[in-house]
Amino acid sequence: MRQRLWMTWENVKLAWETLRTNRFRSFLTVLGIFIGVLLVTAVASVLNGFRQTVVEQVEQFGTNNVYVYRMPFVNLGPLSRELRLRKPLRLEDAWAIRDQCPSVEIVTPGIAASNFLQRATYRGEEVDSPRLRGVFPDNADVANRVLTEGRFFTDQENLHRVPVVVLGAAVADALFPTGGGVGKDILIAGRKFTVVGTLEQRKEGPFGAQNEEDTLFLAPYYTVRRFYPGLDDHFLAARAKTGRLPQAIEEIVEVLRRQRGVRWNEDNDFEVGTADTLIAAFDDIVFAVLAVMFLLSTVGFLVGGVGVMNIMLVSVRERTREIGVRKALGARRRDILGQFLVEAVVLCALGGALGLVCAELLLVAVTALLPDLASATPWWARVFGCAGSAGVGLFFGLWPAWKAASLDPVEALRYE
Repeated sequence: MRQRLWMTWENVKLAWETLRTNRFRSFLTVLGIFIGVLLVTAVASVLNGFRQTVVEQVEQFGTNNVYVYRMPFVNLGPLSRELRLRKPLRLEDAWAIRDQCPSVEIVTPGIAASNFLQRATYRGEEVDSPRLRGVFPDNADVANRVLTEGRFFTDQENLHRVPVVVLGAAVADALFPTGGGVGKDILIAGRKFTVVGTLEQRKEGPFGAQNEEDTLFLAPYYTVRRFYPGLDDHFLAARAKTGRLPQAIEEIVEVLRRQRGVRWNEDNDFEVGTADTLIAAFDDIVFAVLAVMFLLSTVGFLVGGVGVMNIMLVSVRERTREIGVRKALGARRRDILGQFLVEAVVLCALGGALGLVCAELLLVAVTALLPDLASATPWWARVFGCAGSAGVGLFFGLWPAWKAASLDPVEALRYE
């Protein structure tokens, strides 16, 4: 065992000396591998940072929440006819969950008013397309909303349809740049609302994007229904009792299927999500992007591998006399095979290592220029860069190494 390790180390030193002798040629040989590793590592780092930001955003609302809506939470492409024809969730569905689901602690329904060609104004300041939501007071608890000024509206204000509103951080800054918005009257789509509170800013989205929660105008549910009587498409948020999230999901699904008349052999005509399912849906998108990146990197590896095979065949031809001398002095076929295989692996591993280093330096430079861009290199990207490049060297270096090991020593010594 010790002798094998010593022979491997000697082969590594021989390979390193060969690479030093032909530095520029070696770099051009592994350029494809270098680009492939650089591409995958950089993209994986950005997507990993992107995912961490999304996870933090979702978990801000609480990891014990259940969200229900009639449409998919994440949808790529146009909606199918079946999805478009789904019945809206009703207010009665929320109360059925409240009354019939023992594992649910709080359920809070909400509606969204149309913002097409609308605006919110206060004196000379305005916000285009205001996102007005009608919610119940306990929405503040379920969504973990934190007030920076004022208060949330009360049950009495909701029942009496009082036109009050709580502003998200971004719209509060837009309408009241110097602060002091509480107690002021604003116009939303031409209707007067009194500001009773402003919310703390949520964590920014990926790439420093504004969190959509900061752009909300939250008003009492029945107030919004008074101004928009035709709204009937509800979204529901429920908080499960501690340690009973799986049971709460099962109970909600059972109640809603019964409420909506879904037969036993039919799929749900609504969507139920949690923090984990929302993150899993996002992971599917990340996986699709990474699959494309792996495909592109594989092309780079193939190009690099062909280059390695070509240069190793040239190296075998150039060192034919050396191989003959080594065989004449007692070197076995496996010694020659090992020498050239190690040289190919070292060559490709060096290209992969350079790709990893350059990817890290590139991310440091980009992060310095764009501080809001989250990036974190996952461990599997580093493993893929090292193991993948070494594997390319092993695979594409096998034929040249076998050819070198198969040379006849007499013919090799005669080679000029």
